[in-house]
Amino acid sequence: MGETLSRFETLKLAAEHWTQTDLTTILIIVFFILGVMVILVGGILLQKIMRSKNTHNYFFSYAKEKGLTDKEAKLLWDYSLKMGRDPLLVLEFKSPFEKVVDLYIRTDPNAKESLVQDMRKKLGFNVIHDFIPLSLSKDIEMFQNGKMIIDGKQAVDVALYDKDEKFMYWLLIDVKSREGISPGTPVKITFLRKNDAIYNFESSVLEVINEGNNIVIKLPHTFEMTRIQRREFPRVEVDLPAMLGETRVINEKEEIIWHSGRIVDISAMGAKFCVPLENRDDIKISVGDDIKIKFELNNVKYDLEASVENRDEREVALCFGLKFKNAKDKIKDQIFNFVQKEQRKLAKIAKVQK
Repeated sequence: MGETLSRFETLKLAAEHWTQTDLTTILIIVFFILGVMVILVGGILLQKIMRSKNTHNYFFSYAKEKGLTDKEAKLLWDYSLKMGRDPLLVLEFKSPFEKVVDLYIRTDPNAKESLVQDMRKKLGFNVIHDFIPLSLSKDIEMFQNGKMIIDGKQAVDVALYDKDEKFMYWLLIDVKSREGISPGTPVKITFLRKNDAIYNFESSVLEVINEGNNIVIKLPHTFEMTRIQRREFPRVEVDLPAMLGETRVINEKEEIIWHSGRIVDISAMGAKFCVPLENRDDIKISVGDDIKIKFELNNVKYDLEASVENRDEREVALCFGLKFKNAKDKIKDQIFNFVQKEQRKLAKIAKVQK
C-alpha cells in the first residue's frame, strides 16, 4: 500500500513539475510575441515620424522655391493639416489651396487678405484661363454679367461690382427700388462665362447697400457652383487665315464666292470666322446657311463644309459661328489634338509667368 502511494506521489510531483514548466514556457512565448510587436509598432511609428519629417522639410523647401516666405509656408502647412489635406497638393493645385486659405480667412480673427492674395499670385492661382473651369465664386471675373433671381420671383440683370476674400458684391442693373430685397432673401445667380459654360449658384442676401443711385447686393463666397457645359469639345483662340465660300446663283448657275478672313477660335466641332466690318456688304450669308471653309492647320490643308450657327457684328469685324458638317473622325481628331496642345502651351506659359 505504501509502495502504491509512493508511486502516486511520484506521479503527482511529476505532473506539478510539468505544469510549472509549461506555464514558464507560455510566459516566455507571450513576452517574446509582445516584444516583437513592440519592435514592429515602434519601427512603424519611427518610419511615420521620419516620413513626416521628410515631408515637412521637402514642403518648406518647395514652398521657398515657389517664392513663399516662411510665414506663408507655415500658414499653408498648419491649415492643410487642420483640414486633413496633403500640404504638397496645396502648393500644386488651386482647388485645395483655395479651401485651405478659406479656412484661414474664416477662422483666424487676425487673418490678412493681402497675405492670401500674395500667396495666390506667387503660386500662379490668380489667373484663370478660359479653358479652366471655375471652382469657386472668388474666380468670377470682375464685371461679369448675369441674372439674379430674387426669392424665386423677380429676375434682374446684375454685374459683379466688387469682391474680396470673404464676400462678393453684385450690382443690380436698372433697379432703383429695394422692395422685396432684404438680408436673408434667397437669390440665385446665373451667368455665362465666355468660351466655357453656364454657371449657377444660390445664396442668401447678407446686406443691401446703396452706392449712389445704385443698389448692390452683398453675398458670401461659395464653392457650391453648378456648371453646365455648352460645348462638347474645348476650343482655343487662334489667328488663322481662312477662306469662306458661299453659294450664289449667277446667270442661273450656282457658283461659290470666296471671302478672305481669319479664324479667331476653333474646336473639333466648329470655328469662328471673321472679316473686317467694311467687307460685311460683300457677304450675303445668313444664320442657317451652308457654306464652305478652307484653312491650314499644322501644315495640313482643310476644305470643309459647315453651317452658320450665329452672326456677330462687332465694332471692327463681322463674325460667323460655324459648325462643321460631315467632317470625318480623323479630321476631328486632328483638330482636337491641336486644341489640346495649344491649351497645354498656354498653361505652361501661365506657369512660367507666375
